[in-house]
Amino acid sequence: MVRARDNPAGQLLDDAFDPDDKPLLMAICKDYEGETPTERQKNPHPPDTLAFATWVIARLGAWTGYYGKPGPATLARGLQKYHAVKYGAQIARVIV
Repeated sequence: MVRARDNPAGQLLDDAFDPDDKPLLMAICKDYEGETPTERQKNPHPPDTLAFATWVIARLGAWTGYYGKPGPATLARGLQKYHAVKYGAQIARVIV
């Protein structure tokens, strides 16, 4: 993911995530961007790239987008939170 962060035109999202992860990543991204995002609050990467997912995972890991690039520790934290959110979404589908 660190490499994807620095190569936005590189790998596809499907190389590291399941195809059914895209809607969840899009929903989380939309939530982090807000209704009227500033340039720094908007995910600048195409939705089908790993760089897009890395931006979302970094935000989950508490990266604000204002200071430097997210590192491995931030991405690891974000990935843990992402898996918890994904698990919660799967449970919600079963309950509803």
